[in-house]
Amino acid sequence: MAALLRRGLRAAALLTVAPRRALAAWSGDTEPADPVLEEEQRARRRRAAARLRRLRRELGGQRGAPERTLTWAAMEQMRFLWQELPEEWPPERLARGFGVSPEEVRRVLRSRGCPPPHRRLRQDERAIAKAAAPRPAPGLSAGGEVRASDGSLLYRLPRGWGGPGDNAQ
Repeated sequence: MAALLRRGLRAAALLTVAPRRALAAWSGDTEPADPVLEEEQRARRRRAAARLRRLRRELGGQRGAPERTLTWAAMEQMRFLWQELPEEWPPERLARGFGVSPEEVRRVLRSRGCPPPHRRLRQDERAIAKAAAPRPAPGLSAGGEVRASDGSLLYRLPRGWGGPGDNAQ
C-alpha cells in the first residue's frame, strides 16, 4: 500500500511538471526560430554568467583550481591507503598524516584524472616548492620526509627536489 502511495505521489509530481516540459520542448510553431532573437537570448545568458563570475570573484570565491600542496606520488599513496585499508585510513587520519585539510583529502580521493607527464612534473615542482617554503608544512621533516603523527614514514621526496634539509640547488 505504501509503495503504491509513493508511486502515486511520484506520478502526480511528474504529471504536474510534464505539461511545462512539453510546452518548453514544443512551441507549436513549424517555422524555424528567429536567429536575431536566439542571439539576443544567448547574449543575455552570457551577460548573466559574466555578472555571476564577477560577483563570485568580488565575494572572495576562489578562481580556478586550488593551489597544489601534494605531489602526485603522495596523492597516489593516499588513494592506495584509502582503497586497501579504508577502516584503518579514513579521510580524517589521511588529512592528519599528510598535513592537509580533510576537504583536500576528499578532493584527492574523488578525483580520477591523470595529466600528461610534463604537467605532472610541473605540478610536483609547485607542490614541492610550497612544501620547501621557510615554514614547512605539518609533518614534513628534514630530508624531505613526510611522517605521520605517530612518527612512521609516509613518503619521501625524491633527491634534489628541494625539500627542507636538501642541499641541492
